[in-house]
Amino acid sequence: MRAALTVVRQGSTIRAAQAMHLSQPAVARSVLQLEEACRLPLFIRGARGMMPTALGNQLAARIETMLQHLGSGAAEAQAASALTMRRSSLPHRFAEVVPPGHLRALLAIARCGSESLAAQEIGVTQPSIHAALQGLEASLGMQLFYKLTFGTRLTPSGEALLRRVKLALAEIRDMESDISAWHGQIKGRVVVGVLPLSVGIFLPSAVDMLSASHPDIEISIVDGTYESLMQGLMSADIDVIAGALRAQVPGDEVQQLQMFDDDLVVVAPSDHDSLLREHLTLKELLQWQWVTPLPNTPADSAMVKLFRSHGLEPPRSNLRASSPTMTLAFVLQTGRLALASRGQAMRDDHGGLLSILPVELPSTRRGIGLAIRAQGTASQNLELFIRACRQTMADMPI
Repeated sequence: MRAALTVVRQGSTIRAAQAMHLSQPAVARSVLQLEEACRLPLFIRGARGMMPTALGNQLAARIETMLQHLGSGAAEAQAASALTMRRSSLPHRFAEVVPPGHLRALLAIARCGSESLAAQEIGVTQPSIHAALQGLEASLGMQLFYKLTFGTRLTPSGEALLRRVKLALAEIRDMESDISAWHGQIKGRVVVGVLPLSVGIFLPSAVDMLSASHPDIEISIVDGTYESLMQGLMSADIDVIAGALRAQVPGDEVQQLQMFDDDLVVVAPSDHDSLLREHLTLKELLQWQWVTPLPNTPADSAMVKLFRSHGLEPPRSNLRASSPTMTLAFVLQTGRLALASRGQAMRDDHGGLLSILPVELPSTRRGIGLAIRAQGTASQNLELFIRACRQTMADMPI
């Protein structure tokens, strides 16, 4: 892969060989092997050199991003290490020389937690895993693993390297999807992390649209807190997060795509006493019990800001929930009040059992959309998912 990237940069195998300090036949052979694996030409060869095809340029960009992740992983591992065993090579040299087997061992030990289980998973011997892990530590000049009585765990430096290796692996998966697309086969995966509130307005229809048009794309939906999902996004365990957008995100690593605006409403059972009141006010709502959002979530921040802007303390509750399903279940079964997405409450009133209270909640409008990784180019599968989300909102205006 590095040979192909260097040929794209240098314009010929001769100049690439000089830049890589290799023989020209070795570089040419590496490029041919990659083309054979792709079953497509990556270069147009001429008397003046080699020009990449569209696919060649596409793969070169992914290879470059992959190598950047590995280099950044080495640098971030060194930054996290309080003490290095010896002076190691520069981070970019690590990306160029680290054996793939060392990286496979790192991923396996992180998943399995022991050398014997890691060896079984990837089909090698336990001594091979041990040697690969030692080689990885030696190449970076630092401790990456703790040997404990119950297994092997990663040090902070090991965790820093692991995150970047996962991101590099995601680029390889995206290369495979790119190549399949050039063969007329759209296949791969999209893992969607889901936040509470509002996503039910568009996500099911978008997923159904994508699944119907591209049945070979596997779609996985996972939920969790914003912090856990963002950690998954930043380590390539998740491809995209759907939900309320944040005012502050890691700007150089995360890109937010706004789909629509939604605001919050107070919901109650349709037979709730509050619905008998005329000109209902926020102050009156404090006399009833609530299901309140989890602390430090957008809904919680909106509730605190709303009540305090009216000189009131927000509702105190011994029951907090992040799941919209559980929140509405408590509302319907216990008679409590709760905040909900207006769009979602209007689309599903549980057969007339759920009502929106006639009280204004100014300043609760927020952007709903997607968060993706900013570095590199989104995979075609992810682009198709984003397109399905936008089309769903175009067909279903809020």
